[in-house]
Amino acid sequence: MTVCPYCSAENIEGADLCEECRQPLADLHLAAPATEIEQNLLKDHVQLLLKSDKLPISVHPDKPVGEVLTLLVEKEIGCVLVVNEGKLAGVFSERDALLKLNVEAPELADRPVSDFMTPHPQALQPNVKIAFAVQSMDLGGYRHIPIVDEEGSATSIISVRDILKYLARQIAAAKA
Repeated sequence: MTVCPYCSAENIEGADLCEECRQPLADLHLAAPATEIEQNLLKDHVQLLLKSDKLPISVHPDKPVGEVLTLLVEKEIGCVLVVNEGKLAGVFSERDALLKLNVEAPELADRPVSDFMTPHPQALQPNVKIAFAVQSMDLGGYRHIPIVDEEGSATSIISVRDILKYLARQIAAAKA
């Protein structure tokens, strides 16, 4: 068996892609992590980044986009999860506001957020490795990525800021 370095799933020896997370397994021959920080990125789970006292802000797909914009400003957050019947339907971020609404925001304020959200976003489970989250965010160009449970219900969200805080703690610990 080959253990996936991204999600720790067991795969059949010789598999090209992980059956669980679909990441390539062909690069397992690469050099071992050179630093403790690199080791921790490959070892630590996204769960470490989640704040148990801070639930993600979610809205219904029919909520007017103007109200969602107000929510982003009032809560000082970069995105909200769009949830329908308990399942993640999309995300609406400040990037969506800038690219899809821009100066037309006042005229579009009464339209549903579902018209402007990013539908069916990539989501991760809390047991994936932080390195996999970083790679997913980098490849997809995401600044936020939803965290879901086994049933696909959104439970949290991580941001680039959460990754940077993690790295800052790692660097401080390495210097100590």
